[in-house]
Amino acid sequence: MRLGREEAVDVSGAVFPVVGAPVRDEKGEAAAETAEEVASYLFDMLVGARRLAIARRHKFLAYLIGMAVEEARLLTQGRSASRA
Repeated sequence: MRLGREEAVDVSGAVFPVVGAPVRDEKGEAAAETAEEVASYLFDMLVGARRLAIARRHKFLAYLIGMAVEEARLLTQGRSASRA
């Protein structure tokens, strides 16, 4: 089954938008996002994914997603763990 770019995926009661779906403004046009806005959006999605992994007792996956959550948190502050 192929999903359209703007459809959502339902995973055990948690709804996640399809990655790569453009953010739309109130006129339905693609909105320009700042790096911090994108990082904030990813942070929110990753927190939900981590909670789902914890609920399903996928410990290592939850740990890996937790690392991505931390990086997204830093990016929302204009920092990054990958930059020296």
